[in-house]
Amino acid sequence: MKGNEENVGKRNKWRKSMVLTLALAGGLLFNTIQPTEVHAEETSQQMIEKKAQIDAEVKKLQEELTKLQNEIDAKVKVFNQVQAEIKEVDASIVETKKRIEQRSKILSERMAAYQAQDNTVGVYLNVVLEAKSFADLMDRVVAVKTLMDADQELVDQQEADKASLEQQKATLDEKQKELQKQFQELQQKESEMEVKKAENEAKSLALKAQIATKQEEERLEAERKAAEEEAARLRALQAATPVVQNGASQQITVGSGAGTASSGGAISTAKQFLGRSYVWGGSNPSTGFDCSGLVQWSYKQAGVSLPRTASQQYLSTQRISASEARVGDLVFFSYGSGVAHVGIYLGNNTMINAQNKGVVIESLDWWNQYLVGFGRI
Repeated sequence: MKGNEENVGKRNKWRKSMVLTLALAGGLLFNTIQPTEVHAEETSQQMIEKKAQIDAEVKKLQEELTKLQNEIDAKVKVFNQVQAEIKEVDASIVETKKRIEQRSKILSERMAAYQAQDNTVGVYLNVVLEAKSFADLMDRVVAVKTLMDADQELVDQQEADKASLEQQKATLDEKQKELQKQFQELQQKESEMEVKKAENEAKSLALKAQIATKQEEERLEAERKAAEEEAARLRALQAATPVVQNGASQQITVGSGAGTASSGGAISTAKQFLGRSYVWGGSNPSTGFDCSGLVQWSYKQAGVSLPRTASQQYLSTQRISASEARVGDLVFFSYGSGVAHVGIYLGNNTMINAQNKGVVIESLDWWNQYLVGFGRI
């Protein structure tokens, strides 16, 4: 019995020991897990807050682009308004010239009739002297005066229209200069927008990578590097300056080598749109064309893919000297900060391009002051 009692006692002690051990272990386990769960909750909250902060920063980057786009849109409105005003002045000039030409014909006929007589007074005097009665004389005097007044009125109107024509021409010249200024400012703004888009895209991707999964982070990092490289290339172009620094009076020797089949096709396409008005942001026949839009569309029809903007087209083409230029090469221009304009070289110091006066073929002489260089596709 005694042995049994000892065994029971030992078992009770063992049970108590196990209970105590389990209790201690449970306590330790609880103390170990609880802080981990709290830490997890804190991390989750921090991530939520971080995401909200990053979303706000990304939104701010987008707002910067929106502000810049609004500035461009405002300039486009002014540009379009000036274009409309030029059309009105052009129409007025056409009407004024028409009136002047019609009067010139009448006055020339009158002058020929006067010259057939000894003098102008003699023509009217003969009419009066041939009167058959006093009443007839009065009628003839009134008729002669009316003719003389009419002649003088024609002369006065002619002089007034000639003066008006000169004023209209002066107004047209001012409007065209204003349009050229707006045209250049718009193109520079587009260049700035390109750089800003690339920079903000890189920043946005870097921010998003901070709250991404490992797999997403790797993808975002690759995209960010590409965006930063693009931004760096475009920023470098901001330092691009014209070859000629002292104005358009200096001439540049330009080659006139033969073009390729694709360049011939592109030029033929571009020539179909001669006379079409310049349209900011236009890149196809239904919308109209801006400079890079005309180049991109024309070469696309010839089976050659080009980027959308003048800066991107500059970066995607091979640099060549002016003396190496041949028909179909692209010719690039800057107004002092970045590549802003592009045309297709036609040889013989000419190019086809979409500019503020529309799609035209013109000499490079005036454009030499803004020339950056040539690019081969």
